[in-house]
Amino acid sequence: MAHDPPATQRLLRAMSLDALRGFEAAARSLSFTAAAEELSLSQSAVSKQVKALEDLLGRPLFVRGPRGLGLTTEGRQLHEGVRLALQQLEALLERVVQPAERPAVDISTTPSFASLWLVPRLAAFRAEAPDVDVRIDASETPRALDREGFDLAVRLARPEQAEAGWQLLARERLMLVAAPALARRLRQVADLATAPLLVFNHPVERHAGMAWAHWQARLGWTSSAETPVYQFSQYEQVLGAAAEGLGLAIGRSPLVLPALHAGALEVVLPATTQQGLGHYLVQRSDTAPRPAAHRFAQWLARSLAADLLG
Repeated sequence: MAHDPPATQRLLRAMSLDALRGFEAAARSLSFTAAAEELSLSQSAVSKQVKALEDLLGRPLFVRGPRGLGLTTEGRQLHEGVRLALQQLEALLERVVQPAERPAVDISTTPSFASLWLVPRLAAFRAEAPDVDVRIDASETPRALDREGFDLAVRLARPEQAEAGWQLLARERLMLVAAPALARRLRQVADLATAPLLVFNHPVERHAGMAWAHWQARLGWTSSAETPVYQFSQYEQVLGAAAEGLGLAIGRSPLVLPALHAGALEVVLPATTQQGLGHYLVQRSDTAPRPAAHRFAQWLARSLAADLLG
């Protein structure tokens, strides 16, 4: 006996690619006219595509006012997902239509690991393997390596979450960090009470070591009611704000190491560091590793170990 598909599957089946492309262009430019010009359509055609999508979802995606368009909360959420999906589809079509002759490795990882550690070191991999291309997918959503065609993934997890076959690359060290001028004023725990706090407020990646309540309970201090608090959804923004002297942040090695080595940040109260999550290397299981992926995995493990020792 056939069962009805879940509601989300029915919605997905009813959506057209043209409507999603029209919505993405309009959401990016906040203009039906600009979206129509980009897609070589009429303004009314794009407006109808968006209205059909809103009717299908049963909620508005745009705020239409006298000063122009704005996105609703649902519109912002949908735009981010559709934008990434269209980018991935475009990249996939490029690979299918024009297969690369050079060996390549496809790696999935988190935005923070990609921007703060991996990308700054790709030149070193290129010097070691100039014949290998690298394609990085930075997403908070874990990719299904076998199904989606990725060779490798670097995932952040607690030890008990690690699955069989995952290779531990490094354990995080969590530490308090600040710009040098602020760090010099924070010499003992009592000094922390007046320091502005930088919060990594992420809806997915949550664990005790990244919460200020954990550090306050552990070290025995409480911020005053007047203490400024700044919240960020991306971890690289937290470290960037800390380097600008905005406040005190929770540093995570290896992500914070480049800023520490460059002198942009300093460790506050070094004796208070603690272990965090583990960075694990995951390889697809449905096929033998390709030579390019094997070379990249070896370089990754070696470089990360050297960075932590340095």
